[in-house]
Amino acid sequence: MTAIHLDRMTWTEVKLEIKNGRDTVIVPFGSTEQHGRHLPLGTDAVLGDEFGWAVAVRLDAFLAPTVRFGCSEHHLSFPGTISLGDETFQRIVTDVVASLSRHGFRRIVLLPTHGGNFKPLAEAFAKLGPVENVQVIAFTDLEGLVNAAFKSSNSSGVNPAQSGAHSGEWETSLMLALRPEQVKMDHAAEGFVGELSEIMAKVFDGIQNLDENGVLGDPRPATAAAGEKYFEDMVEFLYQWVEDQR
Repeated sequence: MTAIHLDRMTWTEVKLEIKNGRDTVIVPFGSTEQHGRHLPLGTDAVLGDEFGWAVAVRLDAFLAPTVRFGCSEHHLSFPGTISLGDETFQRIVTDVVASLSRHGFRRIVLLPTHGGNFKPLAEAFAKLGPVENVQVIAFTDLEGLVNAAFKSSNSSGVNPAQSGAHSGEWETSLMLALRPEQVKMDHAAEGFVGELSEIMAKVFDGIQNLDENGVLGDPRPATAAAGEKYFEDMVEFLYQWVEDQR
């Protein structure tokens, strides 16, 4: 199997591929937001690019360009963060689905790779309702994604508090595997290492209230080797989720 970048094709090539049966398209939703002192603002968008491509390969699908702005209001205390309002984000989701559903795609997979996108995506998905001749599926289980990440990092001997929900060991290891030149490990420092329940209760009121550097977890144990394993584990998790929706 292989995949195709939608935005690198001509319209005639896209039409032919759909006619020949390639009728699934993955649409990742990332962000441009702070990721501590050691990771770039584009981390979630990178994960959208890479997870989206790997899942598209497994599904023999198109990969649409990652939407690189998300709902990041809880990160706006940190310079460089760009945030969309919930209604803006939901309209983007609606318009993307409306556009793609006109062209013969039979399955549209909406894949968020930023925690702040899950709730507004779920709300947009609920408002969509049935789309004629198209199966639209949206991954909206943020806690399920975090727990899958924790399970993967636990197999490397990393506990959930270190693994973290934002810029901790798990996400830093992924970036060391995917974009090592963009990671500044000499600036990595332990962030908030409390319970996930406390994170979920407080983070959307402003991540700076949990850690002044905007980190949830401890990035210092991160390694590229661990990141390669986490990547494969998460791709399998997401692929299986998509297949379960058939």
